[in-house]
Amino acid sequence: MWSDPQSINRFALAMGALASLALLWCAVTWAGSRGMFALRQVRVVAPLAEVDTGVLESAIRTDLRGTFFSVSPQRVRTTLRKLPWVRDLTVRRRWPFALDLDIEEHRAVGYWGDNDLLSERGEVFRAGSKAPMPRFDGPPGSATEVLSRYREARSALAAHGLDIKAFAMSPRGAITLTTGNDMQIEFGREHYQDRLARFVALYGAWPASFRSGLARIDLRYKAAVAVARNGAALNVESQKGQS
Repeated sequence: MWSDPQSINRFALAMGALASLALLWCAVTWAGSRGMFALRQVRVVAPLAEVDTGVLESAIRTDLRGTFFSVSPQRVRTTLRKLPWVRDLTVRRRWPFALDLDIEEHRAVGYWGDNDLLSERGEVFRAGSKAPMPRFDGPPGSATEVLSRYREARSALAAHGLDIKAFAMSPRGAITLTTGNDMQIEFGREHYQDRLARFVALYGAWPASFRSGLARIDLRYKAAVAVARNGAALNVESQKGQS
């Protein structure tokens, strides 16, 4: 075996490569122990709309210790995802002593319950906001459905210049919304699209003088609609042809 020059050369090359790797590792370790590869820069690659840069900087200074080689991108991601408004992020090393953060923020469409926000993806998250947005409510796990129903109603009501300031689903699935002019509409828990279409047709047929005083509309009846005006009792009107 050792008389074969090619085998001897391959063995020598392999040993040389191992020695080079060992020497490189020792050099990197030595340089790292003296802070030569300590992280010196963390860059957010896209502008932030909601994430508090002061809170972000504080989290980075507190939790992101190590060198270019020792810092864990997964640990960075796990740490920063706990911050308000951070939905997700990508972490990349940038030679020789920097990290790049690509942060995806939540985009809120409204308030959820008393303490949370609802995102445009139908996700409930905890963050502070003072923006004028609708208020949503619903049982646990219903956020995606609530948002879908809200969007249907918002599109339908916009044709009559109505906006929505509150949208709620009860534990049994009954839907109630409140418009920007404080008119409450009860849809119940069945036939939501049919009842929404019924409301749009009725509202468009009523004279402006009648619509201006509406306080509550109950669409849960099979062939009727209950209407309450400001300062008046609830009246039930038959709707022939409705089901």
